[in-house]
Amino acid sequence: MKEYIHNLERKIAQLEKDLKKESAGKEAFRQSNKKLKKENEKLKKELARLQGSAPVLGGSDKTAEAGGVPTSKTFYRRNRQEGKKKPTGGQPGHPGHARKKPTPNSPPIPITLDKCPECGTSLGEPVKGAEQKRTVTDIPLPDHIIYEIVYPRYWCGECKKLVRGEAPWLPPKQHFGPAVACWIAYQRMLGLTIGKIQSSLLETYGITMGESTILKLEKWVADTLHEDYEKIREEIVKSSAVNADETRFRIGGTNGWLWVFTSTVGSYYTVAPTRGHKVPEETLEGFEGVLGRDAWKPYDVVKCEGHQLDLLHVNRWLERAEIKHRIVPRTLLSSGSAKLTKPGRPPGQFIDFANGIRSILKRAVEYTENDPPPSMEERKNACREFQKEMKAFLDRKWTDDDAVRISKELRKRLDMLFTFMDHEGVPWHNNDAERAIRQGVLHRKISGGRRTWTGAEVFEVILSTYETAKKRGDRFIEMVKAKFDPPVGVAGCEVGAS
Repeated sequence: MKEYIHNLERKIAQLEKDLKKESAGKEAFRQSNKKLKKENEKLKKELARLQGSAPVLGGSDKTAEAGGVPTSKTFYRRNRQEGKKKPTGGQPGHPGHARKKPTPNSPPIPITLDKCPECGTSLGEPVKGAEQKRTVTDIPLPDHIIYEIVYPRYWCGECKKLVRGEAPWLPPKQHFGPAVACWIAYQRMLGLTIGKIQSSLLETYGITMGESTILKLEKWVADTLHEDYEKIREEIVKSSAVNADETRFRIGGTNGWLWVFTSTVGSYYTVAPTRGHKVPEETLEGFEGVLGRDAWKPYDVVKCEGHQLDLLHVNRWLERAEIKHRIVPRTLLSSGSAKLTKPGRPPGQFIDFANGIRSILKRAVEYTENDPPPSMEERKNACREFQKEMKAFLDRKWTDDDAVRISKELRKRLDMLFTFMDHEGVPWHNNDAERAIRQGVLHRKISGGRRTWTGAEVFEVILSTYETAKKRGDRFIEMVKAKFDPPVGVAGCEVGAS
């Protein structure tokens, strides 16, 4: 009996030992499985990141545009099919364009002959009425002028000292005039670096100038234009429709933000350390029109007649989801049926979702652009119908992750999808603001931003004045000429004088 019990105890001990060994194996398997799952998730995220990266998206013009890849990082070859290439030059049916012949403002230059250029025979007087004319536009060879400013001094019996007048049209404590300062500001707006401006000054006008002098003259121009800068903001606030956008703009190596608010009357730029609600709230204080914007939440604080969400921004959400689902991204107004980039099972529900959103938005845009255009009362009625249709479509039971996410975003902004329908002159896109913000992106690419906040304030004033002049069809030089011109009688030193 004792031996039997002893054998049972040995078997139990062996079983416990085997059980511990098996448990340890299972625990190791669980840990290994857990580790592999984490690694798998990490690889999935890395794959998604790579599929949405610039090198991958830049391989196609459609994916590059949908993914927001800069043109500087695209390397795709455009599809140019043989036999479908358009001929260069004017296209059939398009009206021709030619430069208007200018009126001469200088004496004519006669080209006379003494002998025939073909046989050498001596020639007499030219034949009356047989002359030919050619109008030539030219510019004078660049040169600079040097003049002295004379300050007569007067004795003040009250102050008991000599006094003199000042020249408000001259940069203070500088040896350069207003025309040089204006020219420098213009070159800066063209995107030239300080080094290039120094080189151009020396090569064109024979003037040597230090970097600090260029910056001081640029600041003087901005200080002189600051009143006009504030007037631009006031005029924009009074507009019936304003479009806004923002982009990153580094100041002294730290992140700042360049904002633009544009309308038909001008463009107002401001640089701020934040991307929060403070900038649009303060800039558009008192605004009573319609604000065109993207989905950035800080714009929500602007109290006005209404907000119009950029419909191209909505389509961009759909395009990026299509890239994820391996579908060729489609445009809003000219999209056809979905095409897969690789063989596989198409995501049917997301395709239905994208097709439905695009169909409603496209019909709304086309309705307002009908010829003849519908009346405002008809547009308001149609706006309510499109809102109802969109709400019913978004409230469907969507299970696709991207459809759920995008429908949630659109439900929150349903009241700003069709504002353009019941307000005259409000665009359904935000292209004006995006085009305006590109000027800031251009300067950011060239110089990386500004080194100080003082430089940023100078930049926002001059850029606003420059872009507003272009929008109004004026010349920047002419727009600031009245600010810088000396009094009548001071010959040879006017802005733009040759």
